[in-house]
Amino acid sequence: MAGESGFQVGHDAPSAYEAHVARFMKPFVDRLVAAVVTEGDTVLDVACGTGFATRAAAKAAGPGARVEGVDINPAMVAQARLVADDSGVPLNWSQASALDLPFDDGEFDAVICQQGLQFFPDPQAGVREMKRVARDGGRLGATAWSAAEESPFLYLEMHMLARYGGGDLAEYSADASQLADWFTANDLKEVSVERIEVAVDLPPVLQYVPQHLKALPWSAGFTALPDEQQNEALNELAAALAEFATPDGIRVPFSSYLVSAKA
Repeated sequence: MAGESGFQVGHDAPSAYEAHVARFMKPFVDRLVAAVVTEGDTVLDVACGTGFATRAAAKAAGPGARVEGVDINPAMVAQARLVADDSGVPLNWSQASALDLPFDDGEFDAVICQQGLQFFPDPQAGVREMKRVARDGGRLGATAWSAAEESPFLYLEMHMLARYGGGDLAEYSADASQLADWFTANDLKEVSVERIEVAVDLPPVLQYVPQHLKALPWSAGFTALPDEQQNEALNELAAALAEFATPDGIRVPFSSYLVSAKA
C-alpha cells in the first residue's frame, strides 16, 4: 500500500464518524459536489471515509451514473457499505491508497476528495493520481480545513486533547497557497481556491464532544484518563465555547478551503 493516511481509525470509530461528524461536514460536502459534479457524471470520491461525499455525489450525478468511493482504511470502507443510500445509484466501494488508485487513466468525469488531501503522506502525489484517473477536461475538487483557529470548535477540541491527552497537537488544516501549489504543480487548469465559512448548530458540548471524540484517531490518550480528568477537560472546553451557546447547544463557525480545477 503506497503510504498511510494521517487519519486512521478502527473498532467502532467509523460508526461514530458517520453519526457525529456529518453534521458539520455537510455544508462543505454540498459545496464541493455542487462545484465539481454534474448530472450523468462518472465520479470517484478519494479518501471517501464513510461516504458523506460519495452519496451526495451520487444524488447529483443521478440515475444511471457510476459512482465509486475509495479509502485506505478498511474500517471506513466497511462502514460505508452499511450506510443506507437513497440516490438510486449503485455505489461501489474499494480499499486502496489515494497514492495508488486502482483505476485506469481517464476513467472519471469528476474526482473529489472531502477533507482528506491534507492527511495524505504526499498530497501533491495524491492530486497527481486524481488527475491521472480523470478524463481530459474532467473536473477535480477537494476541501481542506483552513487555519485551525478559524474553526473554533475543532481548534479548542484539539488543544484539549493535546493538553490533557499528552499527545502532539493534531494537524488537520492546510493553507490556500499549499492547496494551489499541489494542484498547479500537476499542470491542472483553472485552479481556484475559495475559503468557505459556515455557522453550524451542534448539541451541547458536554453531550456532543464525548461522542465526537470516538471518531477521532487522536483521542486515545484522552479517553484513557480517569473520568474526573475527562470531565474537568470537557467543562473547560464548554466554558471556552460559551460565547457560541444557544438554547439547544452551540452555533459555531467552521472554515474550509474549496479547491477546484480541470484536468
